[in-house]
Amino acid sequence: MSVMTQNMNEMLLRAEADGRGYVVAAMYKFVTLTDIETLQQTIINLCTSHQALGTILLANEGINGTIAAPIDGMTGILEWLEADSRFGGMSLKFSHSPTQPFLRMKVRLKREIVTMGCPEISPAERTGTYVEPKDWNALISDPDVLVVDTRNVYETAIGMFDNAVDPMTTNFRDFPDWAARLAEQQAPAKPKKIAMYCTGGIRCEKASALMQDYGFDEVYHLQGGILKYLEDVPKNDSKWQGECFVFDGRVAVDHNLNPGSYGMCHGCRMPLSQDDMQRPEYVEGISCHHCQDTQDPERTARFAERQKQIQLAKHRGEAHLGASPRNSK
Repeated sequence: MSVMTQNMNEMLLRAEADGRGYVVAAMYKFVTLTDIETLQQTIINLCTSHQALGTILLANEGINGTIAAPIDGMTGILEWLEADSRFGGMSLKFSHSPTQPFLRMKVRLKREIVTMGCPEISPAERTGTYVEPKDWNALISDPDVLVVDTRNVYETAIGMFDNAVDPMTTNFRDFPDWAARLAEQQAPAKPKKIAMYCTGGIRCEKASALMQDYGFDEVYHLQGGILKYLEDVPKNDSKWQGECFVFDGRVAVDHNLNPGSYGMCHGCRMPLSQDDMQRPEYVEGISCHHCQDTQDPERTARFAERQKQIQLAKHRGEAHLGASPRNSK
């Protein structure tokens, strides 16, 4: 039995035992793909036939995505991927959701499967040193290690590892500039070792390759990212603080990989705590305290009309395509 099949079966059995409706799979692999146009339609057909929704990105450098499907559907999709040798050893993280967290199925062709704006960086050829979740605590406890969160501010706002540095990026394209400034530092300020992490492992894998190009010799990254760490490391032993932002209708997951406590502002896409949604600035489907003063009137009016149509559809007992599950908490 392959590692993919074994991990898949373990999570599917857990989901079935818990009575959860959907298995959520976050996946990626840096691998050379020469037939992405053909592969795009094949994967669309595959996911449609197995009742999966979500987003998958394809580029010549590999595959990246997150999908949710019923247990039987996810089994079929992963068995198909497993049969294609190009996807052997794919990074896979599983969680579950009682409801479908996505609205539609999209398979998109991209220049990069995670956009850093440095297409010359090739993690398939060279990257940093993988660190398994079970070894991560010891690494980040080393005083000579600079722990770097490669995610963006709307993600770091709700959870980070102990003592991690936040580059305060709003987009992954901002990360190379921050890394260049770090590389320009002189000893003793310049770190000897760097440990990087992100949600599922893909951004820190690419970022670690970039750091090597900037002259850092000891660069490590968390294999499988935060999601794999939460899956493997018991909460009592964890150095993770808070919840983990995810790019679907759950908004965040807790340490048990169950849907977390956060909602999301439709206006600025910032995660919102339960207290945030009680503030007077919060207007469901329109704005929150992060964006209320910066929205233009035309945009506000458009969001208000959209929210009105969602509420009318709800009263009629109908689903509205624009009613993202992100705003339902």
